[in-house]
Amino acid sequence: MKELLEEYALIAEIISALAVIISLIFVGLQIRSNTKATQASTFHEIAALDIHILLSLGSSKETSRIISTFRVNPDALTEEEHNHGFHLFAAEIRHVENLFLQNENKMLSKKNWESRKSLVDGMVLTPGFGALLESPNKHFFDGSFIRYAENLRKKHLIKDGGFENKN
Repeated sequence: MKELLEEYALIAEIISALAVIISLIFVGLQIRSNTKATQASTFHEIAALDIHILLSLGSSKETSRIISTFRVNPDALTEEEHNHGFHLFAAEIRHVENLFLQNENKMLSKKNWESRKSLVDGMVLTPGFGALLESPNKHFFDGSFIRYAENLRKKHLIKDGGFENKN
């Protein structure tokens, strides 16, 4: 009788272990599903923010002109326009900095980052970003983002808001 009870106990332990393994697999699948849903939600929020920023920057002809000019040639603006353009551009940069930091913290999937990397790099390579780097306000941005930007600009031979001559 004792041997029979020991066999039942052993079978119960095996069944219990299998149930734990099946439960863990189920939990893993649920976590994967929740992660994908969270990433989709994050990407949707990023896209909505992109649209909101573009609409607000294009809210008037003057604002559109100032931000467009600041991106490509900040020195072409009057002092007042330069100040206005700088703040508009800084808001755009804050957005791309957020994308960069989400990627650094593994909050974006590789596919989502690849679809936004050109936006980040494009903003960083503009003369307007060069003006930001030369301003005392650059310390308001994340250090790892600034280092990334400075290294990317060096890689593309961009210095002081313009292209550096290789010769």
